[in-house]
Amino acid sequence: MNKDTSADKSNPLEITERTTPITKLKSPISLDFYKEITEKYSMKTWNSGGDHGIYINMHISNYFKSGIIMPPLEKSVLERNINPEIGNITFTLKDGSTSIPLKEYLHEGGPRRVQCMMMAHKGKVVFEAFPGMNPTDAHIWMSSSKPTVSLLTTILEQQGLFSYDDPVTKHVPALAGTAWDKVTYRNAANMSAGLDIEETFHNYIVPDSWINQWINSIINGKGDDWIQVMRNAKPLPNEKPGDHMRYSTPNTMILVMAVENILQKPWMDIFNEMVWSHIGANGPLFTALTTDGVALAGAMHSSQPEDFLRFAMIFSPSWNKVSNTQIVTGKVLDRLRTLGYPPAFEGCQEQAYAHDFFGEKPFTNSNQWDWIFEDGAMHKHGNMGQGMYVDPARDFVGINFALCPNEGERGPDHSPGYLRAVAKMLNGE
Repeated sequence: MNKDTSADKSNPLEITERTTPITKLKSPISLDFYKEITEKYSMKTWNSGGDHGIYINMHISNYFKSGIIMPPLEKSVLERNINPEIGNITFTLKDGSTSIPLKEYLHEGGPRRVQCMMMAHKGKVVFEAFPGMNPTDAHIWMSSSKPTVSLLTTILEQQGLFSYDDPVTKHVPALAGTAWDKVTYRNAANMSAGLDIEETFHNYIVPDSWINQWINSIINGKGDDWIQVMRNAKPLPNEKPGDHMRYSTPNTMILVMAVENILQKPWMDIFNEMVWSHIGANGPLFTALTTDGVALAGAMHSSQPEDFLRFAMIFSPSWNKVSNTQIVTGKVLDRLRTLGYPPAFEGCQEQAYAHDFFGEKPFTNSNQWDWIFEDGAMHKHGNMGQGMYVDPARDFVGINFALCPNEGERGPDHSPGYLRAVAKMLNGE
């Protein structure tokens, strides 16, 4: 087994080994390695892209107190119609050059250490690859979890129980009397709170940044410490809520708390009733919890890959291949895609990421989805390379799991670009 040390010296976050092939993580690890991972566990060992992080991503409930939604008795079965030509797909990168073929990008996990990729077209699985995990392993979704939250708030809006134009403190009184009083649910859903809470690489490496204080309160705090940190968020100078997209998971947790307070039930139970119990999931959904028991539904879901794909499919015309009821109606889908405000997206960090990832620019973000294209396609990205692409017009969805820092020498995450390219190819474009 050869060590991959080509980039270790240049990456200040690299503190665990990267070894090849990534397929070794598909087999049980030794007791000594398990003890090493557990003893050295920290945010750095988890997020640095090393072998520790791969194990942690597939066993998140070992390291966080977690809730669990068990699968229903009735399982849905996804038909296969595997298309071998998909492995040859390429797409045009930002600089005008052509990407390597998908099968090369995924070989042994590739530079981005992709552990899994699955795609479905017209309700059938057309591609699946598992370089670094088994199909039955669970894996964290990271921020690809966020659409589970905006889906619930949008359903509640359709039921007349919620409004995106209300101030967030209407249903989250724990934040009343703070800067959040001037933030609406629309602002929170669109990641434009106008507060100094942004998640950026720079803020992650500044120890006393607000976002690091918040994350530390989630991991090492007690009780509602994380809410107290949220109460301390400060307005940005010369920026009003709604002016500019600044990505931050605390915005999502605002929506989680609103859903719980409106329905007076734990978020996990609500999501199970409205969504998970209907999609014929084959495995459980794990969700890490805050220190006082609130679901970290903005980043910390974990499931088998095929169940992640099932969730993506409910946003497509082939929803009935997995669900016994239409969860995402036309009105809900339209609201998810049109709540965004394109001027606030212009020039933001997420727009720059999209150009790197897809080789083209979407026109906005919207309602917890990072990128909305003019043709209606949607993508939600997650830390370390997780992703969910939904293309209703082409009846195509794709998901992937990976383990690689978002910033660094290993290059952009091109999984989103491959998914979009396949959707176009299968549509005859």
